[in-house]
Amino acid sequence: MFEWLDTPQVLIEKAVMDRNLKAMQDRATALGKRLRPHSKTHKSPELARQQLALGADGIMVAKLDEASVMLSQGIVEQSVGYPMIGPIKAARLAELMLRGLRPRVSVDSPEGISLLQAIGSKLGRAIEVLIEVNTGLNRAGLSQPPLVVAMAERIARQSHVHFKGLTCFGGHIGKQGSLDATIAEIEAEDAMLRSLAGDLNRAHLPPEVVSQGGSIVAHFAEHLRVATELRPGTYIFNDMATVQAHAAQLADCAATILSTVVSIQREWAVVDAGSKSLSTDGTREGGFGHILGRPDLRVLRLSEEHGIVARVDGGPVSLAIGERLRIIPNHICTAINLHRMALLVRDEDVLGSVAISAAGGVH
Repeated sequence: MFEWLDTPQVLIEKAVMDRNLKAMQDRATALGKRLRPHSKTHKSPELARQQLALGADGIMVAKLDEASVMLSQGIVEQSVGYPMIGPIKAARLAELMLRGLRPRVSVDSPEGISLLQAIGSKLGRAIEVLIEVNTGLNRAGLSQPPLVVAMAERIARQSHVHFKGLTCFGGHIGKQGSLDATIAEIEAEDAMLRSLAGDLNRAHLPPEVVSQGGSIVAHFAEHLRVATELRPGTYIFNDMATVQAHAAQLADCAATILSTVVSIQREWAVVDAGSKSLSTDGTREGGFGHILGRPDLRVLRLSEEHGIVARVDGGPVSLAIGERLRIIPNHICTAINLHRMALLVRDEDVLGSVAISAAGGVH
């Protein structure tokens, strides 16, 4: 299996990826929702352009490193999800806007609004903002309706910040594994956003955009009544998290990490893909990835450069030194960020390569 390739190596089944991209765009279009994919999954301008060509309404980035890479390749319509705080971020965002970036920025604090107002005033441009809402992930974002309305009112008083609407990320959704529980969580998120939209309408601050993030939520977007925009990321490749949340099948997983068995012990084997090649995110079932074609095996544990593979039943492993394994990571976004290049393949034919140009961009 790909004996001529060095490992570890990211392989992307192009036909599967293309199918995933088209299916999500078709779903959004059929439901009358705009698609703004999150590029943190692939970190590749080439793949972002493919999403835009299919009909995406701009892209989402997490941080300004990603925004800069995407902008350098002509992608100007970007939502920036991470809070912009501090003079360094202010200077960088202003510089990107001078280069042509048309940002939509998430905020959840007065400090964030003041920073954007200062940039907009300096550049003579109004910056679109979305108020980030905490719908259950308990990360950033506001959850109390009076605070959301007060934040929108504060934004409305600014001269160079324009209130565009609401944004959220349902990263907590689908963790329980039950399809019914996942649907219930999505409907609860939708109900919260509908209630907040109603509060804003009554305050004469109607949200033009209600943006919901997450591939699991987007897969079940027919349950979303208020969302105007979907921001899935993982869907382009899928991973074991989306599979276990019933948002994808194994056949929908386009990206794998090709690895080589480098050592054999009686009860385990060692592959050359460790925590610097695979995600360290776990799953309910345990393990650190799914080995294609070998349901009898699991990636039991990781160190930096070593993956420990064992049999599910604890028996002797039936592998040979030099054997190749393809592993679907639990969380493909963090795995892709560890690599600088991926190969596009069809079965065992290499079709080309994709630069992961924004890999490692965390600023």
